[in-house]
Amino acid sequence: MNEFSGEGNLGQHPELKTVKLGDAPKDVANLRIYFDRPVADANGQFEDKKGVWLDVEIWGARARDIARLCAKGSRVAVKGSLIDDSYSKDGGEVFRVAVRASRVYLVPSAKLESVIYSSNAAA
Repeated sequence: MNEFSGEGNLGQHPELKTVKLGDAPKDVANLRIYFDRPVADANGQFEDKKGVWLDVEIWGARARDIARLCAKGSRVAVKGSLIDDSYSKDGGEVFRVAVRASRVYLVPSAKLESVIYSSNAAA
């Protein structure tokens, strides 16, 4: 089973592109995310221990939503699968591991004390 689940921060604003797959255009958002690995020290404080940068791609309507809602530094949770890929660069072949996301969730960065719902109905 190939499943990936992680939480991290965007290193740059999402890049939204439209590519042609077969006869139909399809939107894809490319994300560069640092997945941290917090480890508790003796005092119960957490510090980052050797996280990893990964490229993440998400397709379709979710790609458009992520490009619209997220910015550099946004905290996100990602679910998907690992893929291996290669491309040519400077006369050589470059291999990479990336994530093909099925879901990307925006993680709130502040503690909410309360939420107040109101109607949008005109008075």
